[in-house]
Amino acid sequence: MLVDIWEGTDPRPEVERFCDMWGIKGPILLDETGEYARLLGVRGVPTNVVVDSDGIVRAFGAARLDELERAIDDVTGS
Repeated sequence: MLVDIWEGTDPRPEVERFCDMWGIKGPILLDETGEYARLLGVRGVPTNVVVDSDGIVRAFGAARLDELERAIDDVTGS
C-alpha cells in the first residue's frame, strides 16, 4: 500500500497522474494534512517507508530503487 503526503488542495488528480505514469496499481492513501508523515518523522519527500502486514515499519528512507526493492523483498520474502 502506498501513502501520498500532500500539503495542498485536491491531491487525487496528481496522485492518479503519477500512478498512471509509473504503472502503480493498488490502494493509495492520501495524507492530505501531513499528520501521518509527522508521526513517522518524515522530513522530506520522497521518503519510502516499507511496512509489513502486521503494521510494523521494516525500512525507512530507502531512497535508491535497489534499496527499496531489497526492502520490499525482505518483507515479502521474495
